[in-house]
Amino acid sequence: MKALIFGGTRFMGKYVSREFLEAGYEVTIANRGTNEPVSGVKALKIDRSNPGAVEVLKGSKFDVVIDFSAYPSAWVKEAGEVLKGNIGRYLFISSGAVYKKSNYFPIQEHFERAPNELFFTYSDEKIKGENFLLEFSSNGYFETVSCRLPYVMGIDNYEDREGFVLSRIIHDRPVLVPNLGESVKSFIYAGDVAKALLALTRAESHVDGEAFNIAIPEGITGMGFVRICSEVVGKEAKVHFVDPNHPSLQQQGFNLRDMLFPFPESTGYLDYRKLQNYTGFVPRFSLKEAISEFYQDMIARGNTSPRRYELEDRALALLNLKD
Repeated sequence: MKALIFGGTRFMGKYVSREFLEAGYEVTIANRGTNEPVSGVKALKIDRSNPGAVEVLKGSKFDVVIDFSAYPSAWVKEAGEVLKGNIGRYLFISSGAVYKKSNYFPIQEHFERAPNELFFTYSDEKIKGENFLLEFSSNGYFETVSCRLPYVMGIDNYEDREGFVLSRIIHDRPVLVPNLGESVKSFIYAGDVAKALLALTRAESHVDGEAFNIAIPEGITGMGFVRICSEVVGKEAKVHFVDPNHPSLQQQGFNLRDMLFPFPESTGYLDYRKLQNYTGFVPRFSLKEAISEFYQDMIARGNTSPRRYELEDRALALLNLKD
């Protein structure tokens, strides 16, 4: 059995590479070659930002393709055209950001999609990528599945999420929470993403053309996230609430490179049950278990210093909390 992973050397890709190798797959990753792959995989240097770069894969046969790197939807279209007829199933890593703002929760896969106001370009391109998949499936190119992920937790997370809150608790720094931290989020452990993708690869053809949320059953508020981090560290967080709509804190959209809290103040609670019904998959890790694993690794590496953000500094000054 052969698997091709677009991306594959950062965060989730590492978990997926290891999971498929352990399951007996011959794993090939295709990316720009800027990071070292997991031992045991075959690496192809392909920069998808260069038109025609994926043509090198023409005629290659794979049982499954897992696409982490297609942020522009045009990359999905190009890969599908090159690989048509030579692969069994294409798993596209999409996002819970594709859903239209909802008043009903948890959000199910049949709910309406629309570009998210906080992540407009990102969510719009993911929707377009999903639509290309449906075209491929209906044309008989290969089977397709859209995998809609919430916030993903785990060791090697390059986004400052677990580390953001944990580091501030460890170093007795304020944790600034937007409003009262009441918006509900969904989460998933990266290792469980890998196991879910393997389950979708092994599933029968009834998954073809479907979309699946991959999330833990619980919805957790922003303050719930902070409290779990406090329990993991064994120390109370110094929480201060802040109005993200204050004139001095305005920014367009949500910027992971300049933030005052690692999640936006919006609810995105995803229903996990469809995936369980189709494949029997149930996540193993709770959010607390995922954060605990990250924390232990963080301590072992000695990498506990908080990253600094200009927006957070402005908010601290606004609350008279700045160093």
